[in-house]
Amino acid sequence: MSNAKFFLCCVSCQNRFPEHFCIITPDRPSPCGITYGEALSRMKFFKKVYPGRKIAIDEYEGVNEFVKRFGCSRVKLHSVKTFPHPTSPLQQIIAFYIPEKGIGLVDREFREKTPIGLTFEEIEVLSAGRQVDGFTGVSYAYLKSEKFLCGEGGWNAVVWMSPGVREFVEANPEVRKS
Repeated sequence: MSNAKFFLCCVSCQNRFPEHFCIITPDRPSPCGITYGEALSRMKFFKKVYPGRKIAIDEYEGVNEFVKRFGCSRVKLHSVKTFPHPTSPLQQIIAFYIPEKGIGLVDREFREKTPIGLTFEEIEVLSAGRQVDGFTGVSYAYLKSEKFLCGEGGWNAVVWMSPGVREFVEANPEVRKS
């Protein structure tokens, strides 16, 4: 964890998805792209989440205690396969697990089927507003994080990207690809 004493929780999508929440950290912007700094500048819209003891590379005791109020037992902030951060109804990109291969990244504009046989919209219907193993919503800002999907091996685990995501990665040298 960086030097942050607390993370932030956004619940603005609960008008459509009553149990949805987003945990925003210095290393993980919200799936819609709100960074920790932006959230800090508008504190009245967010709840403080004290991370507590670090359990794993991407899991915190205090976060797990906090998310129980939303029906989740655990959240791994930088994982896809198990206990991922919930997807959002407003995510820019969905990270998904491709069995026995790795992680795929699909953006909202991509209309074709992904390697798992589903389109962005189909994945969104399946997972939006909920925690679903194998799927997590991410933002373009998160692609630049040093902790990007570190629970899965980071960029080394990414085996497929939709053209829009690939173009963004190639155009932004600050995206860490290792």
